[in-house]
Amino acid sequence: MRYKHIVVGVVAASLMGLAVTGTAEAKDRRCGPTYEQDSTGSLGTSFTLKSKHDDDGPGGSFVVGEEFEIHTNVAGQTWSITFADNGKVFFTGDDVSTTAGIREQHPTANQPGVTQHMTADAVNHTTGETIHGFLDVLPVPRCGG
Repeated sequence: MRYKHIVVGVVAASLMGLAVTGTAEAKDRRCGPTYEQDSTGSLGTSFTLKSKHDDDGPGGSFVVGEEFEIHTNVAGQTWSITFADNGKVFFTGDDVSTTAGIREQHPTANQPGVTQHMTADAVNHTTGETIHGFLDVLPVPRCGG
């Protein structure tokens, strides 16, 4: 996955729109498109949040995966990261940045027929910066939805 470095005003962070990527290949993908948000945190650090349905859960079960990248170029910063699906936390942990940034990837159970509101939140213990990313992942009938 390529790192994107996008500089956007802090105010725009809460107003960034959501994009659906890979729509051309979605026809061929059993589990639908990848949803993506590129934005910035409260102090301007860029991030990328991606989410999609997949069938690579335990025993081939359907899941919704969440991938979160923080594009900090500063090594040694501790970030607390939380992933939630419709408000229910399914991952929380601390991660220490490298010069390449931070990348966390975790799945949660698919909820058939329900739009899943996926969120990723992060707090930088060094600077106090906060990040809030969010995506609405629509149900996919061909993938457990």
